[in-house]
Amino acid sequence: MRTSVSPRHRLLAWLSPDVAGAAAAVEDHDQPPRDSGRGAVHRRLYDDIGDFLFRNGLAPSPANFAVAHAYISGEDWDIAQAVATHLQSGAALLDDDVARILESRAADELTPEALTQLAQTLESGLVDYRLMIGESRSNATHLGDELDREAANLDSDPVGALHRIITVTREAVEKTRRMEEQLQRSQREADQLKADLESARRAAEQDHLTGLPNRRSFERHLREALAADGPPPTLALCDIDDFKQINDRFGHPAGDRVLKFVAGFLEGQLGKAAIVSRYGGEEFACLFREADTLEARDLLDTVRERLSTRSLVNQETGEAMGSLTFSAGVAPVEGDRTAQAFHDADHALYTAKRSGKNMVIAAR
Repeated sequence: MRTSVSPRHRLLAWLSPDVAGAAAAVEDHDQPPRDSGRGAVHRRLYDDIGDFLFRNGLAPSPANFAVAHAYISGEDWDIAQAVATHLQSGAALLDDDVARILESRAADELTPEALTQLAQTLESGLVDYRLMIGESRSNATHLGDELDREAANLDSDPVGALHRIITVTREAVEKTRRMEEQLQRSQREADQLKADLESARRAAEQDHLTGLPNRRSFERHLREALAADGPPPTLALCDIDDFKQINDRFGHPAGDRVLKFVAGFLEGQLGKAAIVSRYGGEEFACLFREADTLEARDLLDTVRERLSTRSLVNQETGEAMGSLTFSAGVAPVEGDRTAQAFHDADHALYTAKRSGKNMVIAAR
């Protein structure tokens, strides 16, 4: 009987035959069920990345792994779209194509070099402001000295003194006009810098595909909630059921649209009750600041039930995609034990998956 080789073992065999053999020897005994919360998601993602690299004949380089992960997980919408467009053209995806995709993506990001440039612009602007303040003081002192000197000459040479006073005043007015123009220019530069920094902050905390807060933003909101007065917050982890089947059957562009739909549905249904973020792949995290575990579970369960009644259609083909469900685990965040809260919520999510999916379970 022929033994099938999983994508993971083929990938490991490529990297190290010894590691592959060891992994094959223990998989049947140690591997937990395929659909087991976050761990299963990571295993499926690892398998899919291996398949993607082998199908396209790509070397196991960091760049290729990064693009494969972005494309399959959908965490970077721009890269996923670029890869999908390339593959739909029928052309082979080569190492050079991957490099070009990454270069194009990097051009749109705020790189460390760009941050350095912003900091240098800010520093330069501060230097200019200090110079203008110093020049303004010097001009004021000079004008005062000239006026005092000419005032002393009014009795002996009134016409000449008045002429010189007018000349000094005109020079002061011209210097003031030039300084005002420089201040206006500096103000425009400061406004642009402020806009650039705000844009950078939003980009750093926003998921490219769904527009939701990303993991970094969610964890910041969680820290703020823990630092604030009031009841402890509640955490929920939601995972779309059978999402891999959607990608396999309808393609990654359809999967991307499903992710955006679920993101908007969760955010719209929960409203101000929770902060919803895309936490990775097909997983979403919800932060309830004023609901305890049972209240959050009931709110999320209502959303789950409403979503399950929807029938989706592939916008590109008109093909019916059927209903869509998610499973979720809910847990309290007690004190600074955020790691424990994530573990509890993930375990509750795992229980929901093992119990048949399409349910919300609160941690015990």
